[in-house]
Amino acid sequence: MSRRPDGALETDVLRALWAANAPMSPADVLDCVEPDLAYTSIATVLNRLCDKGLVTRTRVGRKYVYLATGSEADLTARRIGTLLDAADDREAALAGFLRTLNSEDTHVLKALLDGEE
Repeated sequence: MSRRPDGALETDVLRALWAANAPMSPADVLDCVEPDLAYTSIATVLNRLCDKGLVTRTRVGRKYVYLATGSEADLTARRIGTLLDAADDREAALAGFLRTLNSEDTHVLKALLDGEE
């Protein structure tokens, strides 16, 4: 089995939780991602996501179930915010980001900024 890119397993686990839209056990998540993984790998990822505040954990009987705390859009916004916070020149980072947008994305962003959601 080849090595996954950094963060790929976390993303896969979050996608499983988002798709289920209901609390899932590590075994449930394992059924939705790569079956060659160990149960303990999924449990570790879920615990790390819980530590990061991206999922909540609730005890049900003798096991824990996990639920995503936000949507994929929420996570994307959080990641963008983190990158902007880390930039030495926030204005330049925003300008560079704007240059990467296509015309449709630019139109949507302008409408959002103008309050035309």
